Amino acid sequence: MLIRIFIISLYIIFSIVPGFAEVRGVWLTTNAGLDWPCGNYDEARQKRSMIEILDKLRKAHFNLILFQVQANGDVAWNSSLQPAMASITGDGSSGLSYDVCRFVIDECHRRGMKCHAWIVPYRVGDAKKASAYESNKVSHVIKSHPEWCLRYSGAYYIDPANPQAREYLVKLYSELIDRYDFDGINLDYTRYPGDKFPDEESFRKYGSGKQDKADWRRNNINSFVADLYNALKKKRPDLVLGSAPIGTYKNVNGTKNSTAYDSFQQDPVQWVRSGHHDIVIPQMYWDETFGFSTHLSTWTSHCAQVPVLVGLAPYKLVEGGWDVDVVSDLMEKARKAEGVGGVCFFRARHVIGDHPKVKELYRRLVDLPLLNNDGAPYGCREEEFVVEKFME
Repeated sequence: MLIRIFIISLYIIFSIVPGFAEVRGVWLTTNAGLDWPCGNYDEARQKRSMIEILDKLRKAHFNLILFQVQANGDVAWNSSLQPAMASITGDGSSGLSYDVCRFVIDECHRRGMKCHAWIVPYRVGDAKKASAYESNKVSHVIKSHPEWCLRYSGAYYIDPANPQAREYLVKLYSELIDRYDFDGINLDYTRYPGDKFPDEESFRKYGSGKQDKADWRRNNINSFVADLYNALKKKRPDLVLGSAPIGTYKNVNGTKNSTAYDSFQQDPVQWVRSGHHDIVIPQMYWDETFGFSTHLSTWTSHCAQVPVLVGLAPYKLVEGGWDVDVVSDLMEKARKAEGVGGVCFFRARHVIGDHPKVKELYRRLVDLPLLNNDGAPYGCREEEFVVEKFME
């Protein structure tokens, strides 16, 4: 059994990035055009901008791009179920003028990068965002299925308890995988948005009476993840499906963080243990003040069956007053930790942007090559590494 787990883990690591054990990834945000296309609505300019972004990332040894294909009930392909992102088209009434996903996948693969589709199942934005699509032939889900959407803290979320909504989401992502050869799927916001989410009616309708509300909520999310995993794996057994959960699974050793399990009813450890996850990328967007190393150990021990990538927060160089050394130190701790397959940065502009601290981080990444499984700079190809491991 241990040999089987080891072989599966090797396969997953090499499925994420061929040739090297260490992964260096980045979330490339399309929500509000933050990383791309940044207000550019011309096809040629968008393509040039994406090429420039990927070239800069490749120079800094990035080999995994998490490309956001869904933001707020809108998507980066011409779907039959959700409208094309106005942040890409510039006009919520229209579809895409070219095949964005095909272009991004091809450009990533051309540079030896893996490309995962970053999806946001439940968050669907506010009424103002939905109104941008009123004249689109593909209705926004707030308009087409208002019975699924619950308002919380100024925005709408698809109710995770609704079985019809769950089927709809699986159909949406099956459409994506039928059309595109993304190397993986990365689930974001796959959780409840807060304790006071107004799902009392759903709890009465769908609850069994045998679970408390928190366990019932977790089971709703667990069921969706399992349904999605099973559906997509039937189509693409090689697809890597994972998620970016809240950075603290449960509080330990006196920490008092918001947690995936208790604060947001999100249980990625269960997704791994039930065999419905191939990788976990916890959003560990804080330093040792909040127990970075302690919580990293929690993730690697509970998710030992799959690679763990560590989500890091270079955005705090700009928004949180961090020094570059903070990001570098956290990265080194992650790279040296047993069970960690690499790191992933949020977000692209905070790696390749013009802020002085961001420029310094970028210089350091350019000068910091990837490591192979032996802790040495890369150079060991996949086939050599596999042979070497099985000869030990």
